[in-house]
Amino acid sequence: MYQEHHFSDLADSLRNGFLLDGIVLALARAENGEQLGEGERRLLEKAASMLQSAESGYHWLDNPQLTSETNSSAALFARAVNALPTVGEPQAFLDNISDLKATATQLSVGGGLAPPVEKIQLLRKFFYNTSRSELDRTDQLIGGGSSEIFGWPAIDE
Repeated sequence: MYQEHHFSDLADSLRNGFLLDGIVLALARAENGEQLGEGERRLLEKAASMLQSAESGYHWLDNPQLTSETNSSAALFARAVNALPTVGEPQAFLDNISDLKATATQLSVGGGLAPPVEKIQLLRKFFYNTSRSELDRTDQLIGGGSSEIFGWPAIDE
């Protein structure tokens, strides 16, 4: 029998997976030099917001308080660490997240000069890695595994 929050976790994982897939597809179009539409720019706006939350999650470690906002930031930080496996130093992590966020923001604004293809590729790889982790989480939830992957346990009151 599933715990009462299991289906909610599964729905969240599926929603996140579709969002991440959309971001990866938008980045593939940008990488190919295609003009991005309004919907794709909104996806990249969400990507920049996710990266901002991951950065906030890093800073959360300095003052760990539990709120719905810090819960999300800490989870996105954990996903970002897994999506950037070659980054071991704290400052390098922050620099990478900052660079990725700048690229996502530049693409979300549209018009003007596009970021270099190499930066778009790095951003796409990051979100591809994040998408793969979310797919693993979804698979585990569907298979009846723990819903605690990258998440916080539900507290029974």
